[in-house]
Amino acid sequence: MVSSSLASAEALVAHVLRRCAIAPDQGRISRFVQGAANPKAAAGAAIDWAMSAAPRPILPAQQPRDGWDKALEGWTDNLRSPDAGIHERMTWFWHGFFATGSDKIGNLSMLHNQQQALRNLAMGNFGTLLRQMVTDPALMFYLDLPGSSVDAPNENFARELMELFTIGPGEYTEDDVKAGALALAGYDVDYETAKVTKRPERSLGGEIVFLGQRGKFGVDEVVQILLAHPACATTVAGKLYHHLVGVAPTPERRAAFGNVFRSAGYEIRPLVESIVRSDEFLLSRLTRPKFPIEWWVGALNALTPMRANEDQRVNPWILSSLNQLPHRPPNVAGWPISTKWMSSDQQITRASYVRSLSWRMQPIVATANGDLVAQTLARCSLYEVSARTREILDQAAIATAGNADELTISRRLVTTALLSPEFAIA
Repeated sequence: MVSSSLASAEALVAHVLRRCAIAPDQGRISRFVQGAANPKAAAGAAIDWAMSAAPRPILPAQQPRDGWDKALEGWTDNLRSPDAGIHERMTWFWHGFFATGSDKIGNLSMLHNQQQALRNLAMGNFGTLLRQMVTDPALMFYLDLPGSSVDAPNENFARELMELFTIGPGEYTEDDVKAGALALAGYDVDYETAKVTKRPERSLGGEIVFLGQRGKFGVDEVVQILLAHPACATTVAGKLYHHLVGVAPTPERRAAFGNVFRSAGYEIRPLVESIVRSDEFLLSRLTRPKFPIEWWVGALNALTPMRANEDQRVNPWILSSLNQLPHRPPNVAGWPISTKWMSSDQQITRASYVRSLSWRMQPIVATANGDLVAQTLARCSLYEVSARTREILDQAAIATAGNADELTISRRLVTTALLSPEFAIA
């Protein structure tokens, strides 16, 4: 954790864009820095923009098992768009929160519809989003809920609903899992049409005891009981805080933001606003490893502008090799905040792609003062680097000076910066 009192306006704005969008670029940083009275004002302007940025569109649904790459390109293009603000960030957050994998679901339309639901409700009401996800065809298939009955209830779905999506571990018993499974029994999903049907003959008819309450409960009642549980608001708020701030909240901050969420009637926007405008948000810079998709979008931004006719889109299959392809989570818990994203395997894969794409970039043209390293760092949106990183870049500049063309020098410097420890963290 670093102190904002020692940060430049560029460093604070880059931080805001790393967390409230997907990745910064030099042009957007300059937009908020110019004319700002001080660094904190520049950061505030960036937050204002991110919070008010309009939702990005989504491509029309493709046919099932056809056009998968096109659908993914539409989403990844949105993630990289210079107009993408907090809404796009939250769409991605909820995709990891309600993680669904295409390895079990080959129906592209079903996955597309789920993505559209997440996009529509990304900054809306969590209760509404939760209720929609509980009977979302893609999530139901992923967690094997269709076909369950009171005679053979699906306990896995009920367990994940409590542990991952609402109240968290330690807040329920095995009896609650069994009762929740009974309440959720009786659903079928038509795989081709994605139509959800409730079968009364396979559904619960009597009373159960769920989280201390007795009654004839179905999906609506289960969702309301979970939302009313004291741990629900704090659990969800804590996960979002960790994602946006980069460190896990203390019990006190977790409770405080849980109260904000609960008091707002589970409206998502007030919770996000309170987190990103908190003192700790600007203080907690460079505190977590970047997710691969954040790293790759940031790398593309640094390599842009590319030379004419070069493909500047986010290639979904590169994301696959980096282990974060949309709709391919490792499990239902989604992609973890983990140091594994800084592993040697990741670095080797990243280095390969950066080196291959760096041939396409427009070279950095030295300014009057000739500080190519400073220009390189700015192009990569790096404004807080260690003395060691700066030293390595200086050595690279000296080694190529006078005996290489502009593109070769630029490639060496940008590649080195993109593989630096500072570029690997958010």
